[in-house]
Amino acid sequence: MNKIKKGIIPVAGKGSRLLPITKTLSKSMFPLINKPVIHYLIEEAICAGIEEIILIVGPNQKDIKDYLDMNSDYILSFDHFSQELNDLINLLKKIKITYIIQSEPLGLFDAICAAKDYLKNEDFAVMLGDDFIFHQNFDKYGIGTLCDLYKNNQTYYLGIQEVPLEDTNKYGIVIPTYEKSNLFKIGGIIEKPKNNPPSNLAIIGRYILKSSIFSLHNQINPGINGEIQLSDALSAIIDNEDIYASTINGQRFDIGDKKGYVNAIIALSKTL
Repeated sequence: MNKIKKGIIPVAGKGSRLLPITKTLSKSMFPLINKPVIHYLIEEAICAGIEEIILIVGPNQKDIKDYLDMNSDYILSFDHFSQELNDLINLLKKIKITYIIQSEPLGLFDAICAAKDYLKNEDFAVMLGDDFIFHQNFDKYGIGTLCDLYKNNQTYYLGIQEVPLEDTNKYGIVIPTYEKSNLFKIGGIIEKPKNNPPSNLAIIGRYILKSSIFSLHNQINPGINGEIQLSDALSAIIDNEDIYASTINGQRFDIGDKKGYVNAIIALSKTL
């Protein structure tokens, strides 16, 4: 049975929407109650059956590495671990963490291509830290939804959700080839359309990508904000390969946005 074994989490972004705190704290280390965003992303990956996470980090992102260090002085100084520390230790025993340094954040596709030599010909998942997926008691949620689809048909998958039309200029918007459904082939992607969006179906931060995407490395020119966009790479490959869009299990929060971040904390607090 084919399965996705590796997932990329790019965390080298500047987090400009949440300045000034992101001047000193990586946005993936923002706390959601007592655990940072990166902890929840790893939990989601493990539930999906992913065996290794590749973190694309900046050269000075020591806070993420410190949190995920099982051999830190902080952990080793405890003779009897608290339950909370045990939860972290047990989590990290279930998955391999690999770090790849991106010297300068130049866009999502550039970050993904930093793992090109490591992944070689293996298909993989991508999870973005701006999007927190609350499981809502699903066993598999977020990236797990897409990993299950991949088992039956090894192609590209994008996680999507409906957004208000006035918000389509904040997202990559898919062009459906069929009527709206939970899973459909797309005809293209428009990145942050300023007007006349092709739909209100927005790509959220969960992807299954094939290794063929790396064939476009160094061929995609900088787009919006001078960044090398993943949506441009996907648009370039769609003439040769199928790309499907799917809704996902779980509730998604944009925690790169102040209101979305607070709403995520509220949702989690109701489970305490």
